Amino acid sequence: MPKTASARSAKKTAVLSRTILFADMAESVLERLSDLAEWRSIVAGAAIFRRGDLGEHLFVVHTGRVKIGAGAGDGREVTLSLLGPGEVFGELAFADGGPRTADAVAVESVELLSLARRDLLPFLLGEPQAMLHMMSALAARARWMSQNYEDAAFLHLPQRLAKRLLFLQLHFGLDTSAGRRLSVSLPHRELASHMNVTRESINRLIQKWRKDGVIDERRGILTITDISKLRAIAGEN
Repeated sequence: MPKTASARSAKKTAVLSRTILFADMAESVLERLSDLAEWRSIVAGAAIFRRGDLGEHLFVVHTGRVKIGAGAGDGREVTLSLLGPGEVFGELAFADGGPRTADAVAVESVELLSLARRDLLPFLLGEPQAMLHMMSALAARARWMSQNYEDAAFLHLPQRLAKRLLFLQLHFGLDTSAGRRLSVSLPHRELASHMNVTRESINRLIQKWRKDGVIDERRGILTITDISKLRAIAGEN
């Protein structure tokens, strides 16, 4: 294999190994899997897929961020998830080949690995351990989604928003002298979309938490200044 091709294959193997779906697979299996994966570059604001499209590909984020969202009944868009490097999306529709249940849009320029269903399914049938691992990871993702729906149905907004900020700081947070700063800008309308509430509700809550010393906000960037208080609000203490 030429040196450049070998380097590209190693890069794909490394990207796949950082995902929940493929992290524990043997390196030899990952190397063969990487041969099936293709790079895709998506410009900021472009749709990767739309709700209703057939689930023909599974995607892994290498760089950039992807927003998973759906339209609400009143015409608003609801942000279901914000994904960064190492995360997988499109796996649910991919699993059964059915239609996508949400939109996936590049928040910024994104580099992805794409795995076609027609290639990955025969591969998994020949690798029973890989198939079992993937089924386990899919079940974990389904449980996470179920928990999110339960939170939306039964928790008050402060607890829901606190849990969401804790999730975001885990995946997009940086330690600073002021606290745990999110590396992504989250306008209040975006947070409102995450929570499926009005922007005004988010504005009031953010202002209260700033006064209480729980968070700080500068130019749309949130810093969690007292993570213990935020965890208490989320009910995690």
